[in-house]
This record gives sequence, C-alpha cells and structure tokens, in this order.
Amino acid sequence: MKKTFCLLATLAITQSAAFCQSPQDGVTGKVDITAPPQAVWDAVHNERSSDPDISYSKVVEQKGNRVLLEQKFNSLPIVGEATCLLVQEETPLKRIDYKMVRSDKFKEMWGSWIIEENPNGVSLSLHSVLDTGLPMAQSVTNTFLKGKIDARLARVKTAAETVARAKQ
Repeated sequence: MKKTFCLLATLAITQSAAFCQSPQDGVTGKVDITAPPQAVWDAVHNERSSDPDISYSKVVEQKGNRVLLEQKFNSLPIVGEATCLLVQEETPLKRIDYKMVRSDKFKEMWGSWIIEENPNGVSLSLHSVLDTGLPMAQSVTNTFLKGKIDARLARVKTAAETVARAKQ
C-alpha cells in the first residue's frame, strides 16, 4: 500500500511544476499581508489544521519538499464530506503546488499557494481548480470555491500578521 502511495505521488508530481492546465481554469484569490515570508509560510501550513472546513489533515508521507497529505473536507454543498489524497511540492517561502491523487468524491483538484514579497510584506495568492464530477455548471462550483478561498486567505492573513506583531 505504501509503495502505491509513493508511485501515485511521484506520478502526480512529475506531470507539472504548477499543476494547472490553463489560466482560465479555477478560481484565484489574493491578499496583501504585512508580515515576513516565514510568518506567512507558517500560517499557510497551520491553516490546514485549523480550517473549519477540514475535519482532519494528516501528512501520510514526506520526502524532502514533497508531501503526501490526506484531508477530509466537510460541509460541502450536495457532496457533504469528501476525503482526498493530495501530493504537494513545496518551494520554501515561495509556493506550494498541490494535486489530488485520489478522492472518494471529486474528479480533479489542483492548485497553488504563491508567496511574493512586496515593499510592505508579501502578497499571497491561492489558485484552486475543482472538478466535482457532478452534473452542475462549473460556475456554481467556482462561486462556492471563491468564498472558501477568500476565507482561507483572510485566516492566513490574520494569523501571519498576529505573529509578526508579536515579534516586533
């Protein structure tokens, strides 16, 4: 079983560095954060364990900057709950690219967290593509996804800026 996860993770990672097929796919949110890149990086990683839309998030395997992660999403319209196995490739303090390896509900999911330094701190963007496999308009899925992305970015902003203020 472990070899299967490794093989799947390797296959998913080698498809593309950013995993995204085309710019018109999915939804992107962006927020400016008055905090150093390390505080934002840590807040992004901590977000997955405190996100109210995720029942649990656990690292299944980690090799260097590649992480195999299992997450269970809750409170999803129509779907209810969904468990996903994701592979992440991390470029420390710069970006996290993720791609779904398998799910009990979703057809496809991939995206990126991108941290870019600016004069006041960083800009953080989150781009996600989700194909539920359900016969509904993609615009409905993207509208739901946009709300979730904006909420996650707001929580990361609050957490990173709180840490940055405490260190001043």
